[in-house]
Amino acid sequence: MRIEIKKTGINGEGIGYLNRKPVFVSGCFPGEIVDVTITSRQEKYSRGRADKIIKRSAHRVESPCAVSSLCGSCPFINLKYQTQLQYKEEILSETLQKYCGFSGTFEHMVASDQLYYRNKVNMPVLADKKGKLNNAMYRPNSNTPVPIDRCVLHDKKLEQVRIEVLKVLNRFKMKPYDNQEKTGIRQLVIRGFSEFQVVLITGRNTITYQLSEAIMAVEGVVSLYQGINTRKNPVSLMPDKITLIAGKPEIDLQICGYDVRLHPQAFFQLNRKQGARIYEKVRELICDEVSLAVEAYCGVGVMSLLIHDKCKEVIGIELDRRAVDSARNNADINGIENVSFKCGDAGSELIRLSRKKKPDLLIADPPRTGLSNEFIECVLKSDIKQIIYVSCNPATLARNIRDLENRYYRETVIPYDMFPNTPHIETVVSLKRK
Repeated sequence: MRIEIKKTGINGEGIGYLNRKPVFVSGCFPGEIVDVTITSRQEKYSRGRADKIIKRSAHRVESPCAVSSLCGSCPFINLKYQTQLQYKEEILSETLQKYCGFSGTFEHMVASDQLYYRNKVNMPVLADKKGKLNNAMYRPNSNTPVPIDRCVLHDKKLEQVRIEVLKVLNRFKMKPYDNQEKTGIRQLVIRGFSEFQVVLITGRNTITYQLSEAIMAVEGVVSLYQGINTRKNPVSLMPDKITLIAGKPEIDLQICGYDVRLHPQAFFQLNRKQGARIYEKVRELICDEVSLAVEAYCGVGVMSLLIHDKCKEVIGIELDRRAVDSARNNADINGIENVSFKCGDAGSELIRLSRKKKPDLLIADPPRTGLSNEFIECVLKSDIKQIIYVSCNPATLARNIRDLENRYYRETVIPYDMFPNTPHIETVVSLKRK
């Protein structure tokens, strides 16, 4: 059937209407008229496949990626960049309106480099019919792999390291993972800036000295880890424990004037430049004198370090023990003495901390699930004067704002394009106590 795409969904799909019910169609944009085959019907909506675009959007452009239409990881890559930003602002506005009744305005989205911005590779390793290993992505909502020869989102040096490591794996005749034998390579993880750490996620394999030496000889590689994962259909292929095979345990970088060391399992923003802009904005938003600041979900402690000179004391809270160790190390490296870190659940630790001290500033950068009910309840009972919320999910951000609005008002809402060519949005919100 033929439908007109009216708007963009929160996941980047085009939305048309059939008998007043929405039809979600990937790879289509507002203003386009499309021949669609309905692939699934639900009570309140349907999903469709675009068979032919009859009328193209004036904002559609050729993709710089040869496999973007198959891969589906970058649903906006066929759009002019300024149009991407416009659509994302509309998505954020509609989400805030839907979940917390926000009808005001916010600052325009802070733009990013459109290509070559990711500092991390995390991709499955599969083999072609001739047994040659390559990285792949899976088509959305399927188990169909799409081989990726080159990715235009990866930093250029990072992408070159990925290609060279694959060449080494093929030279040593590594096999893809076999579910029956529980051997072979499953995933290739590489992160870096000027120096790179490589993690091979494998079955019950032994990484030989020769293979290790060959990977370490790739230009820029300074460390090699192995993680063994033989679980079937795990949520994450990165196991809890990984083993250093060769080189340095951490990589070094400088951000916003501070020296930081990163373990392969420590969280760090995938878009370094945008991450730095967000950190600087968080610092800028602190306008009052702060006795005690708490950073919840602090990761390796970068924001805690950045605000240390605007606060008498800063306490970071993080669940991941490795990240806490890195955060403490990063504070020592930079000679910062008024910042400390606690390992534990953000909500539980904030409750425990609030019994002894009275934070007047809270910085929170939670995962996509947002703040827990326990965490919000603790905040509502506290005397915290300002909350700076860094969100990667507009829906949970809006719900959390709604839950906090009896005690706090929105002072500032600033969206950032952390992941160009995708619908994902990072948002910084300053909330002040009423």
